[in-house]
Amino acid sequence: MRKKSAIKNNQEIPPLVVIALDFGGSGTKGIYSLYGSSETYSLFMEPEVGDVTVESIKTHEQNLMGVTDPENRAWVSVNGKTKVVGYLAQSKYYSNTGLVELKYERAVYKTLAAIWVVKEKLKLPSKIRIVLLVLLPPGEFENKAEFERLVRTFGADYLAVGLQMQVECVMFQCLPEGAGVFLSHQKRVGQALKQRVCAVVMVGFRNASVLISKRGIVSKEGKMSDLGMVKMVEKVVAATSGQTVERLTRAIAEAGNDIDTRPLVRVLRSRTREGRTSELTTMVKAIRAARHEYVAALTSWLDQVVPPDVEEILFCGGTADYIKKELNSHYPATPCIFSGVSIPKNVDQHFLGNRLADVYSAFLYFDERVKQHFAHHAEVIGHV
Repeated sequence: MRKKSAIKNNQEIPPLVVIALDFGGSGTKGIYSLYGSSETYSLFMEPEVGDVTVESIKTHEQNLMGVTDPENRAWVSVNGKTKVVGYLAQSKYYSNTGLVELKYERAVYKTLAAIWVVKEKLKLPSKIRIVLLVLLPPGEFENKAEFERLVRTFGADYLAVGLQMQVECVMFQCLPEGAGVFLSHQKRVGQALKQRVCAVVMVGFRNASVLISKRGIVSKEGKMSDLGMVKMVEKVVAATSGQTVERLTRAIAEAGNDIDTRPLVRVLRSRTREGRTSELTTMVKAIRAARHEYVAALTSWLDQVVPPDVEEILFCGGTADYIKKELNSHYPATPCIFSGVSIPKNVDQHFLGNRLADVYSAFLYFDERVKQHFAHHAEVIGHV
């Protein structure tokens, strides 16, 4: 009786956390909640991952002054490899974003780091249970089994910021990018979706992908290209002096459709008034030209993969918002919905807006499934 009572009071069962992750090229976005809690939170980590030695990272930590959030100091060590992740990788070790690599390979380390961040944020012990949902591009969806295997294997015993983590993944699901927005739309419109041809177009920083739903069924063969916003930013970098993709991306996005020059002024390299005026003029001209070329390339690709009988298009991803005007103009006869997902302000702690739409919607769907699963499990045990 004592043992049963202890288990019932959760004294012997590690806490359970529900986590959904989206490994975007501009950063890892996550939604998480302690199972059974009404509080839901978001996280954001920069996309960089880099190799480092344990000795180097420990020396770095010994020399630190001040206090920062967990997501800014994450590193993990597993299977003989030590990796810095996110802001620490970007700012201290000058790591790269790995845009040309398969997303899932780096995503394993990003997942392990994100789990540690969630543990720290929720003030949980190092031994926890998780139910995990991840979003991967359609072109990498076939890697989901290997991704799951690595997360389960590595997560069982790894080092995170000097702490030995023991994570049991009790439930795992992988969905293609865009699936969260589609599921939210399906729930919103109900039976009507079974009579339509619907395209879900995800345009992110690294790539663009398309899912097609016909009469409510999503085709397993999603389409993907490398036509993310990075292609546009690279053109601007090539036409300007002393700039980088990392430096320009946020400024270009904030400048918006009409090119507000104030965000651009903050990234100018010239120090003289004449030089800055000339540099700003060149940059604005380069952005206009690159945007036009990028939109032309993207819409040309979309014309090849979106069926001509499409009746509505769901656009999602930060880049889709950035070129919303052009996308609406390209499809004047087709209803275009831009995410259609409302993110609560208390969840959007990093002011990501629609960039959270896909992972937030996927989290809500997954959280419902998790509750149903454990309710059924408890019911079965109750009848034993």
